[in-house]
Amino acid sequence: MKPLEKSFKWVSVVSLFLILFMLIIPFSSAFAVEKAPKIKAMTRNLYLGADIFKVVEAAQENPDDPMAVPIAVAEVYNTMLFTNFWARAEAIADEIAENKPQVVGLQEVSTFYKQTPGDFLSGNPEQASFVVIDFYEVLNDALLARGMKYEKFEVTNADVELPMLDFESPTFLSDVRMVDHDMVLVRKGHAAAPLLADNYQNNLGLELGGAYVEFTRGFLIVDVNVKGEDFRFVNTHLEVRSEPGSIFRVIQSAQMMELLAILSSLDPKPVVMVGDFNSSPEDVPAMGYLPTGEPAGYYTPPYMQAVEAGYLDAWLLQSKYDEGYTSGFDEYVSDPFAELTSRIDLVFIDPYGLTIDKVKCDVVGDEVSDMVPNPLLPEILRLWPSDHAGVVGKIKFLSQ
Repeated sequence: MKPLEKSFKWVSVVSLFLILFMLIIPFSSAFAVEKAPKIKAMTRNLYLGADIFKVVEAAQENPDDPMAVPIAVAEVYNTMLFTNFWARAEAIADEIAENKPQVVGLQEVSTFYKQTPGDFLSGNPEQASFVVIDFYEVLNDALLARGMKYEKFEVTNADVELPMLDFESPTFLSDVRMVDHDMVLVRKGHAAAPLLADNYQNNLGLELGGAYVEFTRGFLIVDVNVKGEDFRFVNTHLEVRSEPGSIFRVIQSAQMMELLAILSSLDPKPVVMVGDFNSSPEDVPAMGYLPTGEPAGYYTPPYMQAVEAGYLDAWLLQSKYDEGYTSGFDEYVSDPFAELTSRIDLVFIDPYGLTIDKVKCDVVGDEVSDMVPNPLLPEILRLWPSDHAGVVGKIKFLSQ
């Protein structure tokens, strides 16, 4: 071989290695970025469709009127029909399909049952079993129509049945039953294992129309594997906020204490905790009082408890953020001029063992363009997807 040919051969081999090296470096860098743990989580209160506390008010204001509760129940039931979850579910399914979260925490996933004629006052009532609407089935059908498949995990909370004034019933009374659920949806393709689904020990209980009703609330803990990293996903819906110093705030505080104690007792993993906490960063500790005016105990707001326990508020981890308000539209979810006024739907993170690289959160369902036609009067009336906005949080961690 001539010296020139030999020299050219070595130059070609070196050039080939240089080209391969330059190709491998960006490929391996892209591979490292792809392997960096990241999770996209969503919290969404579906809104049961009416203000059920109207029934409580009617019972308290008219304790001697046997029709006070049935009339109030009729108002709540008809408002639920008016706010039409069949239509609202399409908007919520659009939100999920657009953002494609791996995990979704849902609250107020309601099922309404009806029995006509009612037998609630008979002394030996049977549970109403005719399904008027199952929010999960309606939403899941809408998701499937968009090619979105999720595995469901659930906890059953309040199960309340009361008589309702109904002129279509031969006795003018029907029974309406509402069953509340919280759910975790995990997108198909991600391994998930339920760890705990339970109700809180502390719940609001009231006498309504001669029956004791407990507004039970609960929580879900599900371990989810996302791209090789195990995350502990928590979803909850705490008692309503009401006024500072109210018994409601005492109860929600006790519920949060219970949840945090349970989480601290488990084997440690990175945690993403979402839900309708009914508590905002503005809430402060105070003394709580019973309706009678007697002290019920000092409470610490759930938001403050989470932060003091070491959980990070994902919204505040963004490089730029606004108020992020998520609550709350009016009962009829039909006022296009309504404004959200507080941030109580939250995404918390405990990055245990991981380092957070970047966080991006979006509020969804808060723009007038998100409203959908109400089938009752589609040319005139429109509905917000819920009385709350939802939150989607994308959390990216550094490569390990």
